[in-house]
Amino acid sequence: MDEIHRKARWSSTFVGMRLLPRPPGFGRESLETSASGDESPPRLWLHIAVTWVMAGLCIGAIVGGTLWFLGFPEIPRPEELSLRAFEAVLVRAFAVMAGLSGIALLVIAYHRQRNNDLENLRAHRAAERDGVKLFNDRFTSAYTELGNEQATARLGAVYALAHLADDAPDPGLRQTCIDVLCTYLRMPHAPRPGDDVEPGSPEYQEYEAFREVRRSIVRAIGDRLRDEDSPWHGHRFDFSDVVFDGGTLRSVHFLRGKFIFNRAVFAEGDLDLRYSRVVDANMNFRNARFTGGTVNLRHVRFEGGFTDFYKAGFEGSEVLLHDVRIAPKTINLTGVRFASGRVEFDSHRGEPALGDPPDGLLDAVAAGEPGVVRLPGSWTSTSAENGAFDDPEETPSQGERAGRKMTGTGQPHLSGTENL
Repeated sequence: MDEIHRKARWSSTFVGMRLLPRPPGFGRESLETSASGDESPPRLWLHIAVTWVMAGLCIGAIVGGTLWFLGFPEIPRPEELSLRAFEAVLVRAFAVMAGLSGIALLVIAYHRQRNNDLENLRAHRAAERDGVKLFNDRFTSAYTELGNEQATARLGAVYALAHLADDAPDPGLRQTCIDVLCTYLRMPHAPRPGDDVEPGSPEYQEYEAFREVRRSIVRAIGDRLRDEDSPWHGHRFDFSDVVFDGGTLRSVHFLRGKFIFNRAVFAEGDLDLRYSRVVDANMNFRNARFTGGTVNLRHVRFEGGFTDFYKAGFEGSEVLLHDVRIAPKTINLTGVRFASGRVEFDSHRGEPALGDPPDGLLDAVAAGEPGVVRLPGSWTSTSAENGAFDDPEETPSQGERAGRKMTGTGQPHLSGTENL
């Protein structure tokens, strides 16, 4: 057993240090723009000179166009310039000077604004570089500690990564932190010690310590998704092949994003999902296996999105689904195997599930083992009236199988567990 623990620790350390993904901003150089790469502002005097030349050309074009339109008439030149005419020339000269001065002021204002914009851009780039550098430093520290042989160090790394995801400067870096946490859950770990191992022994305590690290990841994710305004919504959570041995996701809002439980195994412990809501998320439980422990889904609201249990296997877990609310076309149970354990959509301990039966449920109940699934009476009566199966040729044989699983009251037979 010591050899198993030693291999598990080395495997965890190796995966944590070598295989966990690094953030897309880790060491990136796109933000490391040097000062020489910034666009330098043109000289102010050059701006003013160009503007005056353009203004002179415009005035000349207007005057020339006017004279051309008038046929270039001869303008008599006075032999003497009267005082009134001289004053008129001065007024026009001052008007031209005022116009040129106004143009110069506009150029200066534009130049000042452009300089301010460039300074703000440089400051923004510098702040972004500093933010990414700080993220990289914090990520490196937490990333390294997640491969530590001590469970306490890994536990600290879990919370550091969760807080780092909260402060991530962009969604891509936040997704990286989430990927690291989910990858840790997928890493191999030592199995539960045998019954011959005392609970107070070092071997058992070490197992419980690393188990707490895994549960803390589930708890940290649940804490973030409990807030409807959390920036964690809309991300991808990949729990493929994870072996769950408990955890809490109670009162979580699955508003957006993808939650992948492909081939996940719910082996032991209590996984609490009570009072959660599935609104617009994609929940994938394809080929998942429920082999032990309790999965508590009471009071869950399937309001939208899609939850897919295609070919999932219920092989020993207690899955509580009474008090749930199911909107049409939100759950798929096609190809599900009900082999053992208990799956309750109705119970004396609560209200029956409300809504239409999920797609494929009645067929799966008919094909599964008797006494595993407990259905609301409204679902069984509806299936009897409307026909529970799509293929008319298979209805008699499957109906007989379903009938053997139902009591006379229309409820599934639970082999003496009706009062649980």
